[in-house]
Amino acid sequence: MKRLLLAAVVISGVIGGGFGSSVSALPAVGPSLGVLISQDQYVAGVEGSLVRFSISARDLPLDGTASIAITSYRPVRTRVAVREAMAGDLPSVVDTVLLPAADIPRDGAGYLDIQVPIEIGVRTRDSLQMSAVGIHPVTVGIVVDKQVVDQIVTFVERLPEGSSAPSGRATLQVAVVAGLTGPLALRSDGSTVVDTSALERTEQLVSAIEGLDMTPLTVLARPAWIDAIRRLGDESVELLGRIDGLQSVQMLSAPYVDADPDELVSVGAPAIFLEQLRRGEDVLLAAIPSSGTTRDTYLATHGVSAGSVTLLRDMGFRSLVLTPRSQADTAQGASFLADPTRLIRLGFGAGSIDVALADPALSLTMTEGSRAGADAYLASQHLFAELRVLREELLANDEDTAGRTVVMTTMDGSPPSAEFLAALMSSLSTEPDIVSVTLDDALRSTDLNLTETGPVVLELPTTEAGDARARRLADIDAALRGRIGSFTAMLPTGDVRAEMWRGILEVLPDSALSDADRESYIGAVSTEMASLAGSISLPSSTTFTLGGRDSSIRITLRNDNDSDLRVNIRLSSSKLRFGAQNDAVVLPAGTTTSIEVPVEARSNGRFPVVLQLFTPDGTEALGVPVTFTARVNALAGLGQLVTGVALLLLLSWWASHLRRERRRRSTEVDQTATRHPSLNH
Repeated sequence: MKRLLLAAVVISGVIGGGFGSSVSALPAVGPSLGVLISQDQYVAGVEGSLVRFSISARDLPLDGTASIAITSYRPVRTRVAVREAMAGDLPSVVDTVLLPAADIPRDGAGYLDIQVPIEIGVRTRDSLQMSAVGIHPVTVGIVVDKQVVDQIVTFVERLPEGSSAPSGRATLQVAVVAGLTGPLALRSDGSTVVDTSALERTEQLVSAIEGLDMTPLTVLARPAWIDAIRRLGDESVELLGRIDGLQSVQMLSAPYVDADPDELVSVGAPAIFLEQLRRGEDVLLAAIPSSGTTRDTYLATHGVSAGSVTLLRDMGFRSLVLTPRSQADTAQGASFLADPTRLIRLGFGAGSIDVALADPALSLTMTEGSRAGADAYLASQHLFAELRVLREELLANDEDTAGRTVVMTTMDGSPPSAEFLAALMSSLSTEPDIVSVTLDDALRSTDLNLTETGPVVLELPTTEAGDARARRLADIDAALRGRIGSFTAMLPTGDVRAEMWRGILEVLPDSALSDADRESYIGAVSTEMASLAGSISLPSSTTFTLGGRDSSIRITLRNDNDSDLRVNIRLSSSKLRFGAQNDAVVLPAGTTTSIEVPVEARSNGRFPVVLQLFTPDGTEALGVPVTFTARVNALAGLGQLVTGVALLLLLSWWASHLRRERRRRSTEVDQTATRHPSLNH
């Protein structure tokens, strides 16, 4: 009688520890399995049909002490059963075949080429029993001294009797979202440093998409990352050309960096998000002009509320896709209650918008299978099995697969690995009942979740007031945007510093940045601006002498910067009137410039004059003010006039006084004469 081997091993699954290269029951010593390279997803329902696995192994003894055990289990009928099997909670054993390790051939790359015939009726020692139609969990393990030292769990579908290929019965749509992105490349000093490993992952993902043979796919190309690649110059031309030439790919419109619209709306700064979206679209149009991004579907990687969804709708988006992370942060995760193969409707005040939900369980498998060091191919087989069982569940419940779509992203919308994407899409292509579509096509052909009273509507809460961090971002943007505009006006057109400052402003809304990161960027801009202001030397304190009512003050300024600079000069004094000071003056680079400022004296004396330089728009002071002394003798001629008038008035008074005095004396003489004694006779 054939020996049955019970694989009493605990396999950490997708939710626990992720997908490793293999799963061990014992410490990582001795022989172990590496990664699953390839396998048959289906086995014909014909006696003696072969099922094949290609797998790597380490330190596998070839002295006859080690065997490879292939064990089949009863078929799984539900998604829950698939995930339990992935986690090591397997159904009952059907059969096991032991193959001496030394007898297993290896292919050209040194991988184990395992081939096992199946049997449907009579049991034999060398064939694997698969009498039931359906998706069977299968383990491949290493046995040493009758102990399983390592094994993996995968799935094989036994087709109906007589069938050699899966036949189409009911089509289920699948929309897979990939991405081209990497860490921020812009440094605080304005330089661009592209992460080489991220660039390599992007190149690999592009190669994987090119190999999909026109399979529809949705791609989120992060504009900031594409912009960083573009800045590499000649070495980026080929890669950008390949991205631009991708076929059957829908490129999503996205903000320049991963900005959170809900966060920005919460602090009354929706204009920042709008600017991010415009900048992102402009970058993609310039770098990959054939991408044809449109504002149809928005991939939400953060939670949404009434304010952010209203903003997105007003920007022209017709529908949303919520990643699992976004679902968890939206309306206390209530969206998890809906069937993810149907759309739900988000209500927000006076409006609504239809939303697709990325399947959380499948997205988790995609995320874990894309991690560094994971067995990407094995993970893709787990996802593929669950997807097929999902379809079978629908059919078993007499539900129609039409009007349904399974949307798959990673948990947070980040790109899957190239290995995982290639393996998954290759597997999907073998299943006639599963059809790949883009998100736009999916949302146009997917029905709403319905109840007896109508569509499932999730009412979104109003947007709450933003926290201190969000308010800080809005304040920084408003203040820094104004300063950048002011200091840019000092520089010649096309100066690289202006571009660097605007570039820093564009990356600040990235949700991945910490407060310390933002302060580093802001500090770099402030230092540059302070250096610009400090390159202009003002004259030291001195004294000006004004010799007339209308005169001028000569100011000498030196520009030690490498570029010509435009500045606004302002003079102020309580005793002088200055001519118009609204026009900016140009200070040539590396030279000293004299500027004449018209002045009108209002009085004589010595009094202070304050000189202050500003940016051309007059909003930003350049350094500290300098105080001079003005000595005014402008009113000497006026004093003489006043003295002359005073003398004339004095002479006139004396003349008038003398005339009055003569008249008085004449009157007195006449009166004396009339009173003479001789006149009494």
